[in-house]
Amino acid sequence: MSGDPLRSAATVVAYQAVTLTELRGLFDQVEFDLMDVLEREHRVSDTLDTVESEFHAVRARLHAMGIHVPAADTSSNAASPVSAETPERPRYTVPTLSTGGDFDQLVRLAEARLDRLGVDLTRDPLQQVLPTGQIARSLRSYTEKHGDISWDKADWTVVLAAGFLATLLDVILVRIPRDTTFLGEKQTGSPLTKWLQDRDRAKDVHDRFFKGFEKLAKVPYDAPTTKATGGLVSGMRPATHRLQSFGHDPALGFLVGVADIMHGTGTYIDKAGQLVQVAGVADPVGLINALLTQVRHLLSDVYTPAGLQPPLFTLLQLGQIESPFSLGPSGVKVPWTDVARYMYTNGYDLRHFFTMGITPGVVSAVIRGYWLLKSYTTGGTATQRKLEHAKLTSMLLLGHTIATSGTLIKTGLIFGMNPAALNYNQILAMAPATIAWFKEAIARDHRISRALDKEWELLLADVR
Repeated sequence: MSGDPLRSAATVVAYQAVTLTELRGLFDQVEFDLMDVLEREHRVSDTLDTVESEFHAVRARLHAMGIHVPAADTSSNAASPVSAETPERPRYTVPTLSTGGDFDQLVRLAEARLDRLGVDLTRDPLQQVLPTGQIARSLRSYTEKHGDISWDKADWTVVLAAGFLATLLDVILVRIPRDTTFLGEKQTGSPLTKWLQDRDRAKDVHDRFFKGFEKLAKVPYDAPTTKATGGLVSGMRPATHRLQSFGHDPALGFLVGVADIMHGTGTYIDKAGQLVQVAGVADPVGLINALLTQVRHLLSDVYTPAGLQPPLFTLLQLGQIESPFSLGPSGVKVPWTDVARYMYTNGYDLRHFFTMGITPGVVSAVIRGYWLLKSYTTGGTATQRKLEHAKLTSMLLLGHTIATSGTLIKTGLIFGMNPAALNYNQILAMAPATIAWFKEAIARDHRISRALDKEWELLLADVR
C-alpha cells in the first residue's frame, strides 16, 4: 500500500466492515445455538415431568398393593460425575480486534487481514467488501455533500459535438484571413474577415468614428520606418511597424505603450527578434493622460488597412525561435519572427482575431448552455452547480482541447502548413480553460479534505 492517507483509511474501513460482518455472523450463530439449547431443555423438562408423573402413579399403585418403595437418593453424592473434555479448538472463531491507538499498526493489521481474505489491495477495498446497496447509499450521500462530477453519455456526446462543431466552423468560416496563394496553392479566405476588412466599409467606419482621434493621439512609439528610429530598429516599414511596436499590441500596449507615452520613448522588436528602446522627442505625460492617449490611438488604428495585431501577438517576434513552418518552396523552416510578420501582412489582424473567436465561443456556448439546461431540467440549485463546477471546467477543457487539435489538423492537412490558418484565439483560450480546471480541482480537493478531517475529528472524539 502507498502512503496515501485516503487509501489507508479505505483499507481500515474495509477491515472494520469485514470485522463487523463477522461479529454479526458470530452473534447470529451464538443466538441460534442458545435457542437450540433452550428448546432441548424444554423438551427434556417436559419428558422429565412426564416420567415423574408416571413414577408417582406406579408408586401409588404399589403402595395400594402394600408394597413399600424407598425414596430415591437425590443427594449430590449419588450423582455421577460428568466428565467434560476440553475441545481442541474453540467452538466459535472470534475475529481479531485492535485495541491500540496506533493508526499505522491498525493499517498493517487491516492489510494482513484483507490479504488473507483474498481482497485485492491494489484496488479500492471498500468496493470489494461492502454490499452494493451500502455503496450506493454512500455515493448518494457523497454526491449530496460534494456534488456529482461524473460524466454520463450525454455529457460526452455534448463535449465531442461542441469540439467537432467548433472545428467545422474553423475550417468553413474562419479559414485564413484573405484569399492567397501559399506555396503555389490558391487558398480561399474567410468570408467574415473579408467583410470586416472591406476597404470601403473600413474607411467609412474609420472616417465616421475614429478619424478625429488621429490628431489627439500622437504617440512616441509610432515610427513607420527604420530611418525614423535612427536606424536602430531593422526591418521597420509601414506595413509592419505596428506589429514591431509593443505600444500597438491591444494587450501589451496598456503596459509598455502607456509607459512609452509617459516617458516619451518607443519600444520595438527588430527583424532579428531583438528588443530595442528608442528615445523620442515627445514630452512625458501623466498616467491618466497616457491611458486616454493609448485608447484613442488604438481606436484610430483599428480600421486602417493594416489594422492592429491580435493581443500578445507581438511576443512571437522575440528571439529567433525556430517554427515548424516554411514560407518558401525551399522547405527551410523559418523562425517565429518571420512567421509573425508573414501572418500580419497577410491580414492576420485584430479583425480576423474577432472572426477566430467564433471557435472558442461555440465551445463555451454549447457546453455552458447544456450545463445550465441540464441543471434546470433536473431541479439543480445554484449551490449544487457551485459544488459541481469542477465538472463544467473539465468539460470545457476537453472541448477546447478538441477544438485546438482541430485547428492544428486544419493548418497541417487542409491548408498545407499555412501558418495563417492557425486559430490564435482558440489557442489562447486553452490557457484560461486549463487554469480554471486546475483551480477548481484543487479547491474541490481542499473542500473534501476539510470534510474528511472533520469526520476524523468526530470519530476520534467518540473514541476518547
